[in-house]
Amino acid sequence: MPHMSRIDRVRGCMLGLAVGDALGAPLEGLTAQQIKTHYGRVKNYVDGVQAWKRKPYRWRMRGLYSDDTQQALALCDNLLEFGRVDQQRLAELYLAMAEPKGSFLGVHRGIGRSFRQVLGDLQRGIEPRWSGQTKAGIGAAMRIAPVGLYCDGECDALFASVMEASVMTHRDIRSLSGALAVAHGVRRLAAGEARDPSLLLWIASDVARDEARIADDYGDVVMSLDRHPRSLSKALAHAESILDLPRDRALPALAEEANRHGAEPDCKRPTMGFPPACIPTCFYILLTTESFEEAITEIVNLGGDTDTTGAILGALAGAYYGVDEIPRRWLDGLQNRIGIENRALALAHRSAAGLEIPDLIATEQELSHKEGVHLGHYASLARNGGDCGANQVI
Repeated sequence: MPHMSRIDRVRGCMLGLAVGDALGAPLEGLTAQQIKTHYGRVKNYVDGVQAWKRKPYRWRMRGLYSDDTQQALALCDNLLEFGRVDQQRLAELYLAMAEPKGSFLGVHRGIGRSFRQVLGDLQRGIEPRWSGQTKAGIGAAMRIAPVGLYCDGECDALFASVMEASVMTHRDIRSLSGALAVAHGVRRLAAGEARDPSLLLWIASDVARDEARIADDYGDVVMSLDRHPRSLSKALAHAESILDLPRDRALPALAEEANRHGAEPDCKRPTMGFPPACIPTCFYILLTTESFEEAITEIVNLGGDTDTTGAILGALAGAYYGVDEIPRRWLDGLQNRIGIENRALALAHRSAAGLEIPDLIATEQELSHKEGVHLGHYASLARNGGDCGANQVI
């Protein structure tokens, strides 16, 4: 890779996160075969109409990201305002995002049952330290990249901010260590570290150290410490050991390893939203592809939790390859590109001075309204027996 500035890597990370999310969001829940049947191989933004003809609530405006990016942007704003993650104020921001009228749960797009439960608990006055759900979900990892960018080289600050941002939604050790893995990956890649097998071993070491620290510092809050104290670090080390396997053998091996760490239900594919499956798979794809485009195209076409795998790998690959390696068509089609890029610049400088950072809630409300109007046209066509909004197989 040619030399590039850290600013270009930070821009690549944040824009890559949003691009991967937007590419994957309409495909979430589809299998690789279903994606192939409806679209051939997805290489551009789609709206989901063809795959979800009878489920218009699954349709998405092309180029519009989902909750993965929204929560990452909220985290950016929190870091820039306080210089660290302020848990209480971040919780208040998530609640404020749920208040605007005009759509279900305000401006939040595509949130799952677990996050809805968190919002309900916070609204009822439960403290953020205890509002996290006990299921080992992937939501903490999907949004965490800004912490890895902001806490460059400051591992203690990174640990503290990752935990404050994550425990309010997830209290399982596998979710928390998964978020730490992504944050450390972003930190190392944005610093220019090599994209080679040693990266996985270094990150596995980072995570193993942090898993022990979680037990010491958060033992009263965190779940599954007795059964799965080292799941993520072990799954990452396992991923390093299979980098030479062909794809058709490596992917089942990643799923099998995830099942050793308590997947519920059993993991049938490694792109489900379970940290010991999804996160090692993202690193595996990063290390076995040769460009940003190849990596993201590969991960979203595998199906599963495609918005989140796209967001996580998009952040990692963007931090390594930089903004100039993200295909122009993906950047040009991305909604709110300027708002995302300005936040990336602010993270790189640790200050928003001189940058126009649009109000998050107002921006997301406008985007959700735009999407509603746009997709309402498709719904009208569907009621009349048409499917003009469907994407052609490519």
